[in-house]
Amino acid sequence: MGVMSEFYGTELLVPYTSKTITNYCATLKTETKEGDMAQVLNYFNEQKEKDHDFYCRYKLDAEDIVENLFWVDGAARRAYAEAYHDCVSFDATYLTNKYNMPFAPFIGINRHSQSLMLGCGFVRQELATSYDWLFESFLIAMNGLAPDNIITDQDGAMKVSIERMFPTSVHRNCRWHIMQKAQLKCGPVLGRNPGLAEDFNECIDFSFSPEEFEAKWALFMAKWPDAAAHSHFHALYQNKATWVPCYFKHWFFPFVQSTQRSEGFNAILKRYVNPNKYVLNFVKQYVKLQVHILVREGGNDYRTDFLELEPWSPFPIEEHVDKFYTKDIYLRFRHEFELIGRYNVSPFGGNFYKLEPNRSFCAKYGSRTYLVTANKNEGLYSCECSKMD
Repeated sequence: MGVMSEFYGTELLVPYTSKTITNYCATLKTETKEGDMAQVLNYFNEQKEKDHDFYCRYKLDAEDIVENLFWVDGAARRAYAEAYHDCVSFDATYLTNKYNMPFAPFIGINRHSQSLMLGCGFVRQELATSYDWLFESFLIAMNGLAPDNIITDQDGAMKVSIERMFPTSVHRNCRWHIMQKAQLKCGPVLGRNPGLAEDFNECIDFSFSPEEFEAKWALFMAKWPDAAAHSHFHALYQNKATWVPCYFKHWFFPFVQSTQRSEGFNAILKRYVNPNKYVLNFVKQYVKLQVHILVREGGNDYRTDFLELEPWSPFPIEEHVDKFYTKDIYLRFRHEFELIGRYNVSPFGGNFYKLEPNRSFCAKYGSRTYLVTANKNEGLYSCECSKMD
């Protein structure tokens, strides 16, 4: 009504009521909504002409209305096939369009530890059958190559579908969501028992094998009767193999314990797409977002090829890492390497060495000692933290 009042000079001269204008706007929106998906499919056909490796697939319901949608560009398909199928984050919690269809991106991690899109989908209903269709579409696009490892939230329908469609993939649940839920469910117990939360986190974060976790959990339950009597702690234990870090020590989840990759991508997405817009608007912005990701990757490639960094130490291992890692990964390694001064090393018999902290607590590594196996003849070294496996 405000726009019409300005057009006619005053609201008194507008020949329509507010209700008439509202109804007319609703009619326009309905017409746009009904034609939205048709325009999306036309747009995909245009993309195929520009990018011959572009792939899209859709499913219609009984009324010939799009029920599920999936697409991926050629560059993402090639990146996945050549290098980045080892770890995928999948999340379907961001509602981004007029239909309230959950947006479900497949997010990978490149050699700079940067997130990249490996496909996008919309599903009308978050059912196992819907995810079956979406994961099948992903497999078709990727020539049958399933992700080696996949991380999702604790969605039951997703779990069932991943077991069916990606039977060889290692499936991990988002630790952050599980811990947040634990705080909500167990808040009163934690509040009544100072020290319980610290012991719980110690058990979860600093167990480096399933056997060690089992032993620590038994001690934790014996020490805290309130936790032993709480049903949610029992549920956490029953699902331990889906989220406790020690069960994934030997699987490739680079710097990942949660679906933060997907959630971080959704945060970027909001800069490009208004959640109240139609799917066509979103799909067009997808191209801009992919360009943004490729520009960032190009910048990181340049840094790796041409940026010289002053080494932190004179040790040959740091020089070796700087030569073979990207700059982003080298800096991550160096941050870890700088912690060597926090530990004293002593022989522990045979090929074993014991690392003991020289202070009460070391960030990310706690107060525990670590055992390192050194095969000097073959140049093989391994620590029970498994970070260098």
